[in-house]
Amino acid sequence: MPPSGSETASVGTVEDDMSNDRPEALDQIVAWSRPQQGAPPAELEDPRNYLVFDRLPGAEAPDDPSGPFAAGPEGRMTVSDPATVLGVVVGAVETVTPEDVASEVADAATDGPSYIPDWTAVSATPPIAPAAERPVLVRRNGTRVRPEWVIAPDARSAYYPNTYPYSVVGRIFVWPDAAAPNWAWWGTGSLISARAILTASHVVPWGSANWKALFVPAYYDGASIHGAWAASWVTNAHGYSSHAQGDDMAVMRLDVPLGSSLGWFGFRTYHPGWEDLSVWTLPGYPWDKDGGNRPWLHLNFPIIDDDDDGAGVELEYQADTEGGQSGAPVFAWFNGSPDVVGTHSGGENNVGEPRQNVAAGGNALTNLLHWARNNWP
Repeated sequence: MPPSGSETASVGTVEDDMSNDRPEALDQIVAWSRPQQGAPPAELEDPRNYLVFDRLPGAEAPDDPSGPFAAGPEGRMTVSDPATVLGVVVGAVETVTPEDVASEVADAATDGPSYIPDWTAVSATPPIAPAAERPVLVRRNGTRVRPEWVIAPDARSAYYPNTYPYSVVGRIFVWPDAAAPNWAWWGTGSLISARAILTASHVVPWGSANWKALFVPAYYDGASIHGAWAASWVTNAHGYSSHAQGDDMAVMRLDVPLGSSLGWFGFRTYHPGWEDLSVWTLPGYPWDKDGGNRPWLHLNFPIIDDDDDGAGVELEYQADTEGGQSGAPVFAWFNGSPDVVGTHSGGENNVGEPRQNVAAGGNALTNLLHWARNNWP
């Protein structure tokens, strides 16, 4: 069993030069699993998680225990508390170049450790959940970067996100107009520090002067499994707005340090020696399954190729995905630590090649994640 966590200790801490370590196969990962050790932290049930940035100063929290967001038409999240739509600008965006980020973290180690809290359950494979009856779907309004593919036979499974690391993956709701009653699109994100989440650059509403976004970890059937208030508004976004598919990545800062309660992923730079190893996992919230209301994942697939693309590396695979999974972590286990090597970007259909889906990774990713940890403690 892995050592217990704390606010400073981590599992799977890596040395500066361990990029050639091989990820673990499923039968090895099972040894790191454990049941839940205690109750979730009370901080996850604090109503202020929703309201810090969106209510007028001095406004009281609502009495409704279901939270300020209710299921609206066609599954849309609708603001039911009028004090949450008063035009407060929640998000600040900063577009940077990969070179800018690399220069700021020049002395950082290649890899970053994960954090597994004392209380949480740990599992290589989460409990499989039943698929809900598919509702009328609401597509994202954002332009899809490239098409994504479900490559028959569909190998995705619905899961219940009550074990780490699946409990630190969540759904990001984005309002490009902060005063609008409904979100416009969603993506997938994952905790990589106490306050930072990783997602795809094209999930961020670059260019909007008045936007907001809400991250709900372990989102399942309308709320986090940790409770109606276990969520956080985004306060900042930082990333590469002018991106190719290999550097389609961004980080977002959370107002609430959810990672302190839930834990976070480690990360490392992808190594070509890991090609064709069937060890990778890709979770997320695809629109074609349950309308994005339950998470699905593809387990134990190989990365079949990696190509330099933009400032990053395009990681290619035939894991099944669809819109809504943009920003999802592609990860494997290294010495008991689930480490991200890429963030899901989309798909490609090049002439003369089989259809495949891709993630953005490489040093552009690890530099950006080091930047987030250094600047958003």
